[in-house]
Amino acid sequence: MSNYSQETPLSSTRPAVEHIYTKIQVQYAGDIQDIVLKTNKEPTCGDLAKTLQNAYRVPIEKQMIYFRGQQLHHSRPSNYERTLSRYGLFSGSLIRLVGRRGLLQY
Repeated sequence: MSNYSQETPLSSTRPAVEHIYTKIQVQYAGDIQDIVLKTNKEPTCGDLAKTLQNAYRVPIEKQMIYFRGQQLHHSRPSNYERTLSRYGLFSGSLIRLVGRRGLLQY
């Protein structure tokens, strides 16, 4: 007889942390494109700024982000961790990005 009755269960291949995907439409330089924020928690202004920096090469300190005609003041340290939902910005929302592309310093 074999000892297969004492098999150990396989570990789960599912990640321990579920990701949140937020799709935002971005109007920049006359075009409208979709970007996706992938976060472990509710997305913040800082998450949006980093994603825009990577996608459009506009440094965070040079970004001006407008939503429903109002500017998100995301570059202030006190506002960096504010959630996008606080501004009424959810998946499917359209924002306008203004800023010059530049050299990114990492």
